[in-house]
Amino acid sequence: MSASAIGINLNVIGVFYTPVSQSLNVYRGTFALHATISSLALAFISLYFAPLLNRFGWKPLLTGSVLLASLSTVLMAFTRNMWIFYLLGALRGVGAGLYAMVPLSLIINNWFEKKKGLAMSLAFGFSGIAGAIFSPIFTTLIQQIGWENSFIVMGIIMLLFTLPAILYPYSLDPKDDGYLPYGHEPEDKNGRTVIKKANWTNFSFTQKSFVLIAIIGLLHTSITGISQHLPGFAESINLSSQTGGSMLSAVMIGNISFKLLIGSISDYLGIVKSTVLMILINILGIILILSVSHPVAQVASAFVFGSVFSVPSVSLPLLTTEFFGRALYVRIYPILSFVAGIGGALSMAVVGYVYDFTGSYSPAFLTALLFHLINLTLLYFAVKAVRQPQAVQTADTSPTAS
Repeated sequence: MSASAIGINLNVIGVFYTPVSQSLNVYRGTFALHATISSLALAFISLYFAPLLNRFGWKPLLTGSVLLASLSTVLMAFTRNMWIFYLLGALRGVGAGLYAMVPLSLIINNWFEKKKGLAMSLAFGFSGIAGAIFSPIFTTLIQQIGWENSFIVMGIIMLLFTLPAILYPYSLDPKDDGYLPYGHEPEDKNGRTVIKKANWTNFSFTQKSFVLIAIIGLLHTSITGISQHLPGFAESINLSSQTGGSMLSAVMIGNISFKLLIGSISDYLGIVKSTVLMILINILGIILILSVSHPVAQVASAFVFGSVFSVPSVSLPLLTTEFFGRALYVRIYPILSFVAGIGGALSMAVVGYVYDFTGSYSPAFLTALLFHLINLTLLYFAVKAVRQPQAVQTADTSPTAS
């Protein structure tokens, strides 16, 4: 599911930007806008995942969404009109959104109470694996059979990747299958059953911690869109298209590696410290990309830049659970995912237009550095905002000194 909805759908599309825009004689940003629309649709439909799930059930919803995403991708091979690309991009986003971030993270939250970070990183790591493997494959396919036939191949692969999830019998909640989550501890130390219910009286969508996490998600995912322009960036600094494809593969390998890293270390260091570490690593990756020019060095720098995907895919859902609790997750995370998705969606087109009108990708990378510095500051205040009510509650419940 992750490899199809994110890996193929979002992480490979960048290799199409330059050849398709040149073939259709349009700006790169104009063609990349179809991916922006797709990502916006993906983010928007995630808000309605819960009611659609309640109405249709998981397996029918999954099957229909996969068919919609795959068929929309295949149909892109048969048009040269941008408005049809935009329409098909929206349909592809709606389909992919119903089996992407929200359902995947919901499954992991339901099936795991321990090692949740590792499970989350493994699941979303497959999006990077798909991107790493298929970016050079589609670069070659476009050169050999054209971008039109390559879209057909892409749609078929998206369908094939989801067949195990469609055909294998399982439920979103392990209790529906007679199981308990991994690491489940049903009783407290006194042997009494612990029942956790959502406490909405202590939460508001206007509270500081929620707003700050939403802004962090928005700004950080705005950086992820740069990765799909790495093939174009390579050509802009006089490197070959093969080097550009290798950079996109490297960033996807980094995608995998750093998702696995943050998933592992978050179970030991905590998700806040792990998130800070990933942001600092990504700052290093951006500095390297702007500082080196050798093809091998650029590929290595792209690998480090792949750390950018670890925060929206792994950190954001884990921060949601850490700050607001598992019981509130199903209501809060879809909204955070939607806000974050807007950043990623807009950046795909904006970065393209930055190059179209400035002739350089450097302004996009410099803006990314600024966003990282802002996010480190916001994360500090978000943690402080969460800890303040806990400190007040502890003070209120402590015995009064005589």
